[in-house]
This record gives sequence, structure tokens and C-alpha cells, in this order.
Amino acid sequence: MSVQQKRVARQGRIYRFTIDGTEYAAFIWQAGSQFCGRVEENPQVPQCKARTAIAVRDALSAWLTTAKAKEQSA
Repeated sequence: MSVQQKRVARQGRIYRFTIDGTEYAAFIWQAGSQFCGRVEENPQVPQCKARTAIAVRDALSAWLTTAKAKEQSA
């Protein structure tokens, strides 16, 4: 019996935004009636879900803003 690997190719869009001069790219896709997203090249940022793609982008942006504020105050 051979081992088979499965790959999932998600179709979505890249949303770019800037926080404090640093550019980020969020990959957002639709999963049923919700949208899911993550920040490219930033695995520490958790995946977010919301009812719209813009809400996902805003949630990811808010998480990054909070993380940067905690980092600067420490």
C-alpha cells in the first residue's frame, strides 16, 4: 500500500494593508457562508473568521496592531 499525500489549493484573494510603515498581505478565502483569512509570512497571527472579507482583514489588522503595541511596551 502506498502513501498518498493530499494538497488543498484554496482560491482566495490577497488584501494588502500597512501598519506603522510595514506592509502585510492577508490571504482571505470563502468557506461556506463565512470568510477565513491569515497573514502571509506571519505564522504567529491566528487564522480569523468573519462574515465578510473586510471584517477578516480588519480583525487581522487589529491583532497585528495589538501585538505591536504589546511588543513596544515590553
